[in-house]
Amino acid sequence: MKKLISTLLMVLLLSFTLLPLAFAEGTDSADTPAVKSVDDFKDLKDLPQDVKDKFDSLIKGGVFNGLTEDTFGLDAEMNRAQFAKVAGIIFKLTIDETLTSSTFTDVRADDPANSYALPYIEALKKAGLTNGYDAEGKTYKPSGAVSRQELAAFLIRGIGLEEDAKKATPVTDNTVDAWAKGYVALALEKNLMTNQDDGKFGGTKSATRKMLALASFEAKKLFEGDGTTEPGTPTTQPDTPSSEVSAQGKRVLYVGRDASSIPAEDVFVQDRLKALGFRVTNIIDRKFTVEKTEGYDLLYISNTLNSKYLKGGILKDVAIPTVYAKNHGMYYLGLSSQEENTNEYNLKSITIVDPKLKAAAGFSDDVQVYTESNPKFAIGYGLPGKEAVKIATIPGKSNEATMYYYNKGSHSDSGYEVKARLSFYFQTGNYEKMTEDAWKLLDALVLWTLQNG
Repeated sequence: MKKLISTLLMVLLLSFTLLPLAFAEGTDSADTPAVKSVDDFKDLKDLPQDVKDKFDSLIKGGVFNGLTEDTFGLDAEMNRAQFAKVAGIIFKLTIDETLTSSTFTDVRADDPANSYALPYIEALKKAGLTNGYDAEGKTYKPSGAVSRQELAAFLIRGIGLEEDAKKATPVTDNTVDAWAKGYVALALEKNLMTNQDDGKFGGTKSATRKMLALASFEAKKLFEGDGTTEPGTPTTQPDTPSSEVSAQGKRVLYVGRDASSIPAEDVFVQDRLKALGFRVTNIIDRKFTVEKTEGYDLLYISNTLNSKYLKGGILKDVAIPTVYAKNHGMYYLGLSSQEENTNEYNLKSITIVDPKLKAAAGFSDDVQVYTESNPKFAIGYGLPGKEAVKIATIPGKSNEATMYYYNKGSHSDSGYEVKARLSFYFQTGNYEKMTEDAWKLLDALVLWTLQNG
């Protein structure tokens, strides 16, 4: 069993190397490259001695070559194409090398960088190991980077600790997405991976060859120590959550006030959306129509908008995910039961209802959203119906929801059926006094709304 596990880990490491590797055990060919050591790579020479020793054992063992003759490539990122090849080999999937077309629109045989991975990607899909990158399963994103939390999950699944990860106490680290918290907790417990210098895991950051090598070294040492863990078997879980839709390149239609120039508040929010990866188009409230939403992935209704343009239920036929920073928009759809006087003043915090919700951004209890309490600073709220999901409320007032959403297909208390996920955010102005935690909550809510569940 130890030999089998060690072999699997060798294959894992070999498959991620970006140049062809020499692993010709038992051959004496004159073409076999000379065995290198850590001292042959200029970017390894200054590593701490204990780390150098780990790399040296991997290099001398024929596990890793460099990206060039004298460069190992510590900071080179893995991509999802390489990830597919690893999974295909480790889980001994049937690979049809004759395939020339893929079920994913962005995986092509004429792709000079990633065409080699086409049969591996198809094998992963056939085995139920991936549903693709987007929620619809149309793309795989072969050149996309593999995050640290994905690497943790892959190692844990691959070595047969899937059930242990489900039972593990999730990390409370807000840099790790909810789906990965159990995997990361177990990877840290088993010393397969470590937190970064700031004490956070950095789950969404790209994994590098250095991280892969060190994590695999620790896994190899762990199994050689007890040899009790069986190799993993394929699961039906994808290598990234199938519900996750990236904001990168998605289009937002942003509806704000008719003014001679875009209000400063809207500029700030739009820049925040752009930082998430969205492409933002601004439109003034009086020019908005439902037809204008065609081709967009998300609609954002700004707090600056004049609510008179929402009367009559103009938004009832909108069929794309929408974020409202204006309570009136929810009211006119029957999704909040109060139109006016939906602000609380002289507060600086809101109360998280359920910290396990994705849109809660990892926060719990009271979260400070203003830098100070001020009788002029308002926190907006709504009075949502019974099918709404409350994320946060006014402290001590559980009926006044400062953040909430309705899922696609749910209903208002009056019977209106929601055509796409609709969310409410408490912003009422004074953006320059909002805390970074408040903006993190907006980021999380926008991304959650985009998933359109």
